[in-house]
Amino acid sequence: MQMDIRQTNIIDVFQLPKDEALKVFYERMISIPLTARTSLKKELVTTIGEDRTKGVFVRYGWHCGVSDAEKAMTYQWENELELINSGPKFHILHGYLEDVKITDIQYDEKNQLKKIDVDWTNSFEAEEFLKDGAFSNKPICHTLCGYASGYLSTVLQKSILVKEIECRAMGYKECKAICMPIENWGEELENEYSYYQSTSMIQELDEVTAKLKIERDYLKQANEVQQKLTHELLAKQGLHRIVDLLFETTGLPTFIENEYNKIIAKSKNVSMNVDLEKINSKNTEFVRISPEIGILRTPILFEREVKGYCSFLYLGRNEPTDLEYMIIDKASLTVSVILLNENIKINTEQNVKRSFLSDVLEGRLEQKETYQIAYYLNFPPDESYWMLTLERTINQSEINREIEVNEKLIRHINLFLKERNINAIVSQKADKIIILIEYSTFKSLCTERQTFINQLLKHCLRRFVKYAFYIGASSVVENITQLTILYNESLAALKAKNPKKHIYYYEDLEIESVLFQIQDEILIDRFVNQQVGRLIEADRDFDLTKTLYAYIENGNNLNNTSKVLSMSISGLRYRMSKISEIINIDLDDTKRIFSIYMALKILKAQGKIDV
Repeated sequence: MQMDIRQTNIIDVFQLPKDEALKVFYERMISIPLTARTSLKKELVTTIGEDRTKGVFVRYGWHCGVSDAEKAMTYQWENELELINSGPKFHILHGYLEDVKITDIQYDEKNQLKKIDVDWTNSFEAEEFLKDGAFSNKPICHTLCGYASGYLSTVLQKSILVKEIECRAMGYKECKAICMPIENWGEELENEYSYYQSTSMIQELDEVTAKLKIERDYLKQANEVQQKLTHELLAKQGLHRIVDLLFETTGLPTFIENEYNKIIAKSKNVSMNVDLEKINSKNTEFVRISPEIGILRTPILFEREVKGYCSFLYLGRNEPTDLEYMIIDKASLTVSVILLNENIKINTEQNVKRSFLSDVLEGRLEQKETYQIAYYLNFPPDESYWMLTLERTINQSEINREIEVNEKLIRHINLFLKERNINAIVSQKADKIIILIEYSTFKSLCTERQTFINQLLKHCLRRFVKYAFYIGASSVVENITQLTILYNESLAALKAKNPKKHIYYYEDLEIESVLFQIQDEILIDRFVNQQVGRLIEADRDFDLTKTLYAYIENGNNLNNTSKVLSMSISGLRYRMSKISEIINIDLDDTKRIFSIYMALKILKAQGKIDV
């Protein structure tokens, strides 16, 4: 006998035997073997992927849940809770699982459903999955989640999203799920909610095709730019033409930096006050350096090192497109080739110049050869020249890298000189850096020698912070054949090196400059020790040493010396007698006094005595 739906409470239907209950609820049903469904799922995973397959079964479960909810609402029911409790009974009736427990139901202050926690026992989806003998790393009861979501959303007349948080297929004892209104999920909703959206594969293919078309157009435009860049490269137009071309093509201000973050080429409209060294980019990236300025920056690589950067400048809120990322990557390759060619050219020129300087200093060239090569290298033979010899502290812990450090230092100094348009040769000899300068190009700077050398020292210290630097400056000679004189003078100036000073001028030396040009420093030290060694050892406060120096400076005259030292004649005689005794000298011995004076001058120049 057919039951009258309008007269029957939904709870009573579930008291009937399963077959009768199914006949009451459904006019006709079909059964699907679990093995067939499992095979179908595996085929779908292979055909359309795991993510799409999950969406298919979530939506299948959703439609099943909606169907049962609509059927349930045609029966009599006392309240919303009765409809909610009917959902698990439908689950069991279909054979989806053995049991469902609603472990918690929460409502908010407005008596609106806040959350439902459920436990599912022996889910058919988990059971089928475990037959393969391995655990899953994520929940897999997609049909159950879709069903619960469709059922609850229909009976409660609001969107409910169900998410499985523990699954028997993952190794848990049973499956657990949370049912909440969509608005309560927050950020967690985004990924899960997408599975409930039905998307046509044709529509998705159209979207992919549109994206591919855009990518194709981008590639075409990027290749056109690449062809133009290649044409400029082959025409040997240089970096300035490259930045102009990029500006003309993209409309973006473009600039190129060297490895020391100095802008070496820029297009129109490049104007900013930014410390580029602080933007430490190792890959192509967009950096917002202020609300109104952004930089798309890519490193320029060769010899496996970053040798500079190529950048697009963005003003206002604009940000780079995919096409601009592609163009700047291609541009960096072109710039890399140009810089590599320039680097080879510069290194070749520098090696020739360094070889020439070494041959002149070693006396391997006749005057005629010197003149010929000097003209060829653009160093006019009859111009004036000046030399600086730079010495730095040695890092003993990295002694095997000292030659490499010197080469990097030479490149850094060459950059400093190039920026100031100074014609020079920078080389190394005996662990020191030699800088030969065409004096007229230095004079064109209209700056003092002290200022120029201080700028050079600061330039070196910015890049080589672990080292201390000392510079010996020669006088100026009128001919390139006199370079040996400059070298010896700069070395002599460095012989006066002491920790208190970093710059030494040959002209500041007096008679001791002759001794300082002796190559063997041990001979100089022995000479000083023979003359005044015992006096220095005995005179800890240097009172006697200062007295002797003043006596010689004042022409061996006791009266003049006593006035300079503000000392009585008797006191001075006593000191001189003591000095004579210590160093075993007759104060009237002019030759010996001259040698002692030389030794004292050397100690003074070296900063070992203060007189």
